Amino acid sequence: MQTGEKLVARAKPPTEQAETKDLAPLPVWREEFHRAILDSALDCIITMDAAGRVREFNPAAERTFGYSRDEAIGKELAELIIPRGLRERHRTGLAKYLQTGEGPVIGRRIEISGVRKDGKEILVELAINAFKVDGAPFFTAYLRDITDRNRAEAMSRRLAAIIEYSDDAIISTDLNAVIKSWNNAGERLFGYTAAEVVGKPVTILIPTDRHDEEPRILERIRRGEHVDHYETIRLHKSGALLNISLTVSPIKDESGKVIGASKIARDITARVRTDRRRLAQYAVASLLSGSRLLSEVGEEVIRVIAATGSWVAGTIWLCENKCETLYAVAWHGGGSRLDAFAEATRAFVVQKGIGLPGRVVSSGKPTWITDITQDTNFPRAGAAAEAGLRGAFAFPLSAYGDMKGVLELFSPGLAQPDEDLLQLVESLGSQIGLFIHRQQVEEELQEQKETAEAANAAKDHFLASLSHELRTPLNPVLIWAGGTLKQPDLPPDMTEGLEMVCRNIELEARLIDDLLDLTRITRGKLQLHLRRCDAHELLQHAMEIVRGEAAVRRLNLDVHLDAADHHIFVDAPRVQQVFWNVLRNAYKFTPDRGTVTVRTSNRVTGQLIVEISDNGVGIEPQFLEKIFEAFEQVGSRREGLGLGLAISKAIVQMHGGKIHAQSSGLGQGATFVISLKIDPAKENAAQPPSPRST
Repeated sequence: MQTGEKLVARAKPPTEQAETKDLAPLPVWREEFHRAILDSALDCIITMDAAGRVREFNPAAERTFGYSRDEAIGKELAELIIPRGLRERHRTGLAKYLQTGEGPVIGRRIEISGVRKDGKEILVELAINAFKVDGAPFFTAYLRDITDRNRAEAMSRRLAAIIEYSDDAIISTDLNAVIKSWNNAGERLFGYTAAEVVGKPVTILIPTDRHDEEPRILERIRRGEHVDHYETIRLHKSGALLNISLTVSPIKDESGKVIGASKIARDITARVRTDRRRLAQYAVASLLSGSRLLSEVGEEVIRVIAATGSWVAGTIWLCENKCETLYAVAWHGGGSRLDAFAEATRAFVVQKGIGLPGRVVSSGKPTWITDITQDTNFPRAGAAAEAGLRGAFAFPLSAYGDMKGVLELFSPGLAQPDEDLLQLVESLGSQIGLFIHRQQVEEELQEQKETAEAANAAKDHFLASLSHELRTPLNPVLIWAGGTLKQPDLPPDMTEGLEMVCRNIELEARLIDDLLDLTRITRGKLQLHLRRCDAHELLQHAMEIVRGEAAVRRLNLDVHLDAADHHIFVDAPRVQQVFWNVLRNAYKFTPDRGTVTVRTSNRVTGQLIVEISDNGVGIEPQFLEKIFEAFEQVGSRREGLGLGLAISKAIVQMHGGKIHAQSSGLGQGATFVISLKIDPAKENAAQPPSPRST
């Protein structure tokens, strides 16, 4: 409505007429036309009289404020839709306008708060016109709810701020892959300003070998699909490669049609590098654990470490003669130019302080060369330049404080110090260095083992030959002496001499037999012929053999054969040999008129225990195990070769038994305890002997 137009009022029902009978009637002018305008208007149209009461409230106002027209007509506008805190200002402004004809909001478009019937405040855009009807002032307010619009605008501003100040690069393109927008993070990540890239194809950010990625992504975007956390490689303005995580979403217009793509790119270079380096540690550990020689896995180790960065070639230099000389295991990523550089590396003779590995050997620390083609202390600079190599890095391979080698890496780009890489190679250098050290120790041990085995074989052969050669001439002597002793009427001195000869020959034969037994045991050639035997009988036989010596030295033999179960399944001559050896050992170290005790028992279930004790010189604690070693003798009396107890222990163990010595020390005597399994099967007595070898 314009000022000066007449406002036409609708005919009211009786009830409404009663409510508004105190209001002055409005003139009627084109009622149907004006009503149609009011009803179809999209904006709220509210008319107020000079008293501040509502005279018109159209359907848009009903929808916006929640009151029906009937509820609103006649009510004071201030009480109806104006927030409580603004009501007095409204009334004061109306009074001032009526007095002066001046109103600050008349004829202007302002934004102001309104209140709905449900008490909810909304933001409205307001324009007020004043007019008169028959000289009486009226006011028409045109209002539009802009709450959603302002919310959307605020949201847009927030989104713009988020995009602008995001740490992630946020880029939009059209469906032809042309860049349309570019935030500050895009400049930080890729090095381009918005002015440099907006309007350019997004392929300027994509490496040539990955150009096929963009069409595939846009095809999915056209279908309305999203691409989430797609990890790929992109290009920095400088040409450096970046690892990024890419999320791409479709941009749609108001009708829902896809018109472009929104891309969020996050730099994951550090994370990828960390992951690669962690995996490199595991991979190197796996390679080294599955191999014995570095020459078998050296190239693969270099390749794994090179994959943690932009390295394309590398060398492991292994120390010889305390790193006075080094030899190389080289690797590269492929290509004839790198082949030529690898050959130059293998031909290079390293000296301390010269070249990259020489500097590491001298300093013992990791070393960087930013540009090897410009470095004055890199003899392979010409070959490196021809291979397209620029940056280099090397670190020591050490174990237990000793330098074992150097690993060097080469890159086509300039090399800069990298703290993360330094931490990685500190671990890898120790890991590889320990492997090299272990390999060297194993080689030394293998050499020593082969030497020892050769020595043992020679010893065994010597003993076997010696025993045979010694025994051969003794047999006829023993036969002659024994036969002569049987002749009657021998002079006493001749008899005594022949007996002495027989005793010494038998002793010599026993020593030779011990040597032969030891040789057989060492070679695993000693055979057992098992049968069921009475251990007490074997002990009695052994005691008979040494009884003569006991009588000469007036030794007391105290025997207690208390074992109820004393049958064993053994090689009888060999077990008797054990009993004889231990008894003879007890007699040897017991003083004249001393006592040797033989006792058997079953104090351990399923076992026959034989204890042979003496009250002789005793054994110091540190020698209790040593006396069972071949050629070991303890004490001042060193008769024989010290083989008897060693052979006895081997025979007992071959039968599944045990033997050990006990002594409280020097002068306290000694006890030898032999335990053998009892044979519970009575029927074994009828079975033939069963041979068994070690």
